[in-house]
Amino acid sequence: MTTTTFYFNSLRNETLKLKHTFALWLTAICALLIPLLFFIVYMVKWEKLIPAEGINPWNKFANEQIMNSLPALVPLFIVLITSLIIQVEHKATAIKHLFALPIPKWSVYFGKLSIIIAAVFATYAMYYGLILLNGNVLGGMRPQLNFSEFSPEYVFHIKILFRSFVSVLGILAIQFWLSFRFKNFIIPLGIGMVLVIVGLIAARAPESIYFPYSYSMISMNPLDEKTSDLSLFWWFPTVSWYSLGYFLVFAIAGFFDIKRMNVK
Repeated sequence: MTTTTFYFNSLRNETLKLKHTFALWLTAICALLIPLLFFIVYMVKWEKLIPAEGINPWNKFANEQIMNSLPALVPLFIVLITSLIIQVEHKATAIKHLFALPIPKWSVYFGKLSIIIAAVFATYAMYYGLILLNGNVLGGMRPQLNFSEFSPEYVFHIKILFRSFVSVLGILAIQFWLSFRFKNFIIPLGIGMVLVIVGLIAARAPESIYFPYSYSMISMNPLDEKTSDLSLFWWFPTVSWYSLGYFLVFAIAGFFDIKRMNVK
């Protein structure tokens, strides 16, 4: 079998296993939670949320959900889903059996890592899709909110979501390695929760640029208005490059560490 075949077989197997775990429900719940809360608030308090004439209601509705909720929601989701997916394997002692099979160990490790990345990406996509759906439903049910009179700032939203997604890849690789490294579910979960809280608190400090658990918050910082929409910095600010660096280092180092341990 070719290298590509091993990898895609691993992806298919991991996808099938994901269907039978709570991780799939967790992905949907995390995507649904904030948009549902905002929808309920707008339905109940719509009279107080009617925008002034000429003001795009999508700016407040969508931007608040994306820029105020994602920095804390996504890191916590990553800590939970990585711990959950790998813990299922630990409980069934399946990792030991997987690494004993006559298939490359890298295909098992990076296949699982790819599935978790895909789950996080799917959460972003569902999250934004629900924001747009809810806004359009509100526009139909409460015309006074003027959602149907304006269009969302799609490019701006996609930019922020993309920046946020790249910014969390570093902690995703760290949490994935920790979850593989420790059989006890509480250890990677506890470490991750503490570091996420520290990251959110420390995000305003200049030194936080070196702390990957702060990147989700830092990625929401507004850009210089003079920056071109097509410039590389527009999509990849400094924090994104740092996050990608952490991702590569911990993804590769984590694999060699697990391979050396032979996952007993």
